[in-house]
Amino acid sequence: MENKPKIGSITKIVKICLFFFIGISIIFVMARYLINDDFRNMVDTKILKKEITENSSNVIEINSDGNPYIYAYEKYITILSKNILSIYNQDANNILELDVNITTPNMTSNEKYLVIAENEGSKLYLIQDTSVKWEKDVEGEIYRVSVNKNGYVSVLLKNATYRSIVVVYAPNGTELFRSYLATSYAMCSEISQNNKYLAIGQIDYSGTIVKSVVKLIEMEAVKERKQDSIVYTYESESSKILNNIKFNHKHEAICMFDSYIQKVTALSDERLYDINSDNIFVDINLADDIVIVEKETSGLFSYQYQVNIKDTVGKNENLYILDNDLPKRLKVTSNLICMNLANEVRVINTGGWLLKRYITKSEIQDIVVSDSIMGIVYNNKIEVISL
Repeated sequence: MENKPKIGSITKIVKICLFFFIGISIIFVMARYLINDDFRNMVDTKILKKEITENSSNVIEINSDGNPYIYAYEKYITILSKNILSIYNQDANNILELDVNITTPNMTSNEKYLVIAENEGSKLYLIQDTSVKWEKDVEGEIYRVSVNKNGYVSVLLKNATYRSIVVVYAPNGTELFRSYLATSYAMCSEISQNNKYLAIGQIDYSGTIVKSVVKLIEMEAVKERKQDSIVYTYESESSKILNNIKFNHKHEAICMFDSYIQKVTALSDERLYDINSDNIFVDINLADDIVIVEKETSGLFSYQYQVNIKDTVGKNENLYILDNDLPKRLKVTSNLICMNLANEVRVINTGGWLLKRYITKSEIQDIVVSDSIMGIVYNNKIEVISL
């Protein structure tokens, strides 16, 4: 009697071969996507639809005569003009208008919170999603504001008595405390994402040598009026100017000076990066990374410019190759990097992967961007692009 092949065994072999073939095909396609520029561009454009052109997106019409101030946060684009804040969604629909008594705005945001202040004025608003959570008239002239993802706000003021006053507000608008600086000028302030620390960056002009100082303050200790509220003080190298401070998710203060970047914690400080002449743009506003647009000078590669994304928590680095394309401007959110290349805009993530490529023949006036939405601003319109 002949032995008949078992149908189940043959089916199993066919499935294994099929899975093996699919796996090899995926590896081949991914490898080609990574190393072949023409193939990657074709996939991004034709399959993944990453490339879009002017007039292919939803449009917000604007009147430039009204001197509009345009800003993006969370999933909204806002237009402030004549004391009215108009809020638009990703479909370019005007979903809300708020009365905001602001003429020259100073705006910043973090996730669902937006702070609007009158620059060199006294008016201050905190907006949560699409509603005004609180508004205040402060004593002094506002020159810088910040907000963390939980709605804690820090405000830098100046008046006739002190060079700077740092005021911290809770999400409900309650003033938590003030810090008065008599001999130094506060350049920036930032509240950690766990609401535990306030970092104040100061510049002291009182001596013969200009000094920048970062003070890390435990907020609960200040509220309880303890004497040891300053948990760490970092003093810069001589004549170095502090530009910005940003906390990462480990609640470490990343401090950007004019020639280097320093990490400051409650226990120590550490040099992260030395800025050099080949660095065209440097930004610390990513959630956990530093972004550096730099010129490649080694001569080992065929490209000229690259985007280097350095992790502030670990030692990871990611690259995005720009070839010979040099950005005119860089905009950075918590998780995205947006580059204006004159008639082209590219958006990449912190892994160095292209998310969107926008191409136009018109002159771009500005770009506003958050983690979820981007607005390409022209003289008479804003093209809205979901990210």
